[in-house]
Amino acid sequence: MGGLPDRCNYLPLIGKYKYDGREIETCGFLEKDSPSWAAFHIAFFLSSYVVPLILISVLYMWMLSRLWRSSVGGRSAESKKGKKRVTRLVVIVVAAFASLWFPIQVILVLKSVDVFVADTHFKISLQIVSHVLAYTSSCINPLLYAFLSENFRKAFRKASGSVGSALLECT
Repeated sequence: MGGLPDRCNYLPLIGKYKYDGREIETCGFLEKDSPSWAAFHIAFFLSSYVVPLILISVLYMWMLSRLWRSSVGGRSAESKKGKKRVTRLVVIVVAAFASLWFPIQVILVLKSVDVFVADTHFKISLQIVSHVLAYTSSCINPLLYAFLSENFRKAFRKASGSVGSALLECT
């Protein structure tokens, strides 16, 4: 017939549901009602949000401490001003990651323990907006660098020629 197989090939069958007069089977590696379901989502939250956030925070703090301890540029006002700009950029990049990924991570954990149920238009919209915010995190760093770093803008203009100048006119 060329369509979907009648049975799950590699994953166990975890549920059968009636929909529109037909029996629908679902496949997966965890049953939604099993204790492993919540554990999986909590582990996912830790490994995809908490650990990366801790890592980027620690690594950026290490980088900033080296920057502030270095004697590059001396103790001039211009050097201090540049270090403050870099510090501000790093804080904003970390805060953007944390704040853009937080809503969907919370929703996923709450769904796994049956506290959040997407049963209204508002809750469904909230979950969609949370997903969009998380995906926005993937493309926001170049924009942050473009708006917050003069060195980035200069290097971008130089590397991209007239197209880069036109793109950065708004910054």
